[in-house]
Amino acid sequence: MVWDRNIGVSVKSNVLSDTIPASTVDAIKAMSELSEVYATKYTLGELTIQAQELEWEKYFNERNADGYFQQQYGGICIDKEDGTYGIKYDVYGYDAGLLEQLQEFILEGEMIPEKLEEGNQIIAVANMDGQGNYNFYGKHPGDTITLRVPGNLNCSQEVLTFREAEENYIAKDFKIAAIVSRALVQEDRFLNVEPWSNSPSFIMTNQQMSSQFGIEDYSFVNASPAAGADPDQASGQLLQKIQDVPKAVLQDYTAAIETQKNYLRQQQLFFSGIALILLVISLFHIMNSMNYSILFHRREYGIIRAMGITDIGFYGMILRTGFLYGILADLFIFLIYNIVFRKIMDYYMAHVVQFLHFTAGVPNGIMAALMVLNILIAIIAVSIPARKIVKSNIIDEIER
Repeated sequence: MVWDRNIGVSVKSNVLSDTIPASTVDAIKAMSELSEVYATKYTLGELTIQAQELEWEKYFNERNADGYFQQQYGGICIDKEDGTYGIKYDVYGYDAGLLEQLQEFILEGEMIPEKLEEGNQIIAVANMDGQGNYNFYGKHPGDTITLRVPGNLNCSQEVLTFREAEENYIAKDFKIAAIVSRALVQEDRFLNVEPWSNSPSFIMTNQQMSSQFGIEDYSFVNASPAAGADPDQASGQLLQKIQDVPKAVLQDYTAAIETQKNYLRQQQLFFSGIALILLVISLFHIMNSMNYSILFHRREYGIIRAMGITDIGFYGMILRTGFLYGILADLFIFLIYNIVFRKIMDYYMAHVVQFLHFTAGVPNGIMAALMVLNILIAIIAVSIPARKIVKSNIIDEIER
C-alpha cells in the first residue's frame, strides 16, 4: 500500500474474501484519537478492449511471460476468441474524502461523487510510458468501457484468470468520468507486486462498489492521529479494534514520514543555498557591469554637465536609464521563463524525473517581488557611478 497517512490497516492475504468488516471500519471512524480516516474497497477486474485499441503490446507480453502472473492469473493481457483483449485491472472504491484528494491528479474530465453514482461513471488511471506520457488506449471522458469482476469475493484462484464460465463474473459498462495520473492507494498482494509496480487501476465510489458488485467490506483503512493525540496511543487503540479481524495488520508510517520530511527539508536547504550563492554572484556581476557602462561614458556625461544640466537633472537622467534597464531586464526574464525555462522544467519533471503531478510554477507574488527587486538593483547600480561623476571635476571628465 502506498499512502501519505501516518497509520494504515490492511489484510495480509492474497484472497479477495479476506477483508475488513464494515462494522470494524465504522468503529475505527468513531475513534476520537484519529482524524482523516479513509476506507477503501478493492476487487480484481478485467478491462475488455478491442484489438485496435491495444497499445504497448510488447510491454504486456513481458508481463504475460512473468512466472508469477502466469501461475496466478494466466497472464495479464489475454486475447479472446471474439478478437478482443482482456487486461487485468485493480478496482478500488473510494469515499468522498479520497476522491477530493484525487482532484489534484486529474488529466481530463471531472469527478463528482454524486454524478459517478447516478451516471454509472468510473475514473480511469492512465498508463504512463517510459517518457512520462499518459494515455488510456486513446479513450477520453465520455467514452464507455466494459469491466468484469468476480461475482463473489469468495471465489477460487481459477476465477481470477477470467477464463472461467461467464456466470462467475459480473460485467458492467461504465462511462469514463475522468482520467487521472495515479491512484492514491495501491494494493500489494495481487497485481501490484514486485514484478510489476504501479499496475493499472480503476476507481469508483464505495457506494458503487456496493450497488454494482455487492462489495460491502473494505481492504484498506488509512488515518492520521488527531491533533494533540499521542500517536502511540492512537496506534494501540486502533490495534484493539482490528484484533478480531483475521490477517489484519497495522502499519505505522509516522517515523518513515518524518524521516522523509527531514530528507526533503535538507534537500530544499541545499538547493536554496546554491540558489542564494548564484543570486549574490549575479548581483555583483550586474552591478559591476552597469557601473562600468556608466563610467565608460563619463566624458559624454561631463559634456552634458558642462552644458548646464543640474546635478538633480543629471541624477534624474541616470536613474531613468537604470529604471529602463530594470524594465527591459524584467521583460527579458518574463519571456525567457515562460517561453523557454518553464517548458524545459515541465518536460524535465514529467519525462525525466517522472513527477506525478507537476502544475505549479513560480508564484505570482514572488515573481512580482523579484521584478521590483530587479528594478531597484538596476537603479542602485547606476546611482553609485553617477554619484562619482557628480563629485568629480567637469574639466577632468571632459579631458578623459
